Amino acid sequence: MFWTNVLWHAKNKNIPISELMSGKTAAANNKTANIMLERIENIANMLEIDDYAILFEEVEG
Repeated sequence: MFWTNVLWHAKNKNIPISELMSGKTAAANNKTANIMLERIENIANMLEIDDYAILFEEVEG
């Protein structure tokens, strides 16, 4: 769910995924990469998200 939300926010904010992933685009697209809390915080900051818990919430479509 995390990677799905990151990709959604990046797309809607016109932020290239390469800026967020530093070469981990394939893992993000496959939603399989493990991630550390510090990296989550960095990604949230790049996406201009104050409460990065929303990256773990299911979004109703």
